[in-house]
Amino acid sequence: MTKPYNADGSITGKVMIYCIRSRRKRKVECRMSNKLLNEEEILELKASPHVESASSRSVVFTPEFKQITYDELCRGKPMRDIFEEHGIDTVALGKPRVNGFREKVDKFAKRDEGFVNLKKQKKRKVEVTTEDKLEKRVRQLEHQLAYAKQEVEFLKKIQQVDTEARKQWESEHRQK
Repeated sequence: MTKPYNADGSITGKVMIYCIRSRRKRKVECRMSNKLLNEEEILELKASPHVESASSRSVVFTPEFKQITYDELCRGKPMRDIFEEHGIDTVALGKPRVNGFREKVDKFAKRDEGFVNLKKQKKRKVEVTTEDKLEKRVRQLEHQLAYAKQEVEFLKKIQQVDTEARKQWESEHRQK
C-alpha cells in the first residue's frame, strides 16, 4: 500500500489498496481528496485568463481553455506541458487535478453542449400563458370525469352481479 501523504504532510491523489476476494489479490484504486489550495495559489490561478473561478477545493477553467486543451491533447501534447505553456502552475494544482481535468475535457468533448460550463448558464423557464394553464386544467378535469364514469360503470356491474347472485341463491334455497 502506498503512503497517502507527501513529505510536506499534504494528501496524495491516489492510494493503492489490495483487497482479497475469492483468494485473489487485486488492485483497487481509491481517490483521496486533492490537496487544498492556499490563498497565494488561488490568487495566482485567478489572475490567469484561462481560469473562471478558483477556491481552495476547486478550479473552473474557461470553455476556450478547455477547447484549446482538448485540441492539444488530440495532437499528443502532455497535460503538464499544456498547463505550463498557458501559465498555469501544475505543482500548485497537483497531479490529481491535472489528470482529472484531462478526464473532464474528454467528457466535455463527447457531450452535445461541448465545453460550455452548464452550471453558469441560467436555465430559462418556459413562460406558461393563462391559455396553457386553462387547457391543462380542462384536460385534467376531462380525465377526472372519464375516471368517475368508469367507476360508476364498474359499481353498476358489481351491483348487477350481486343482485343476480342473490336471486339465484334465493331460488335455490326456496326449492328445498
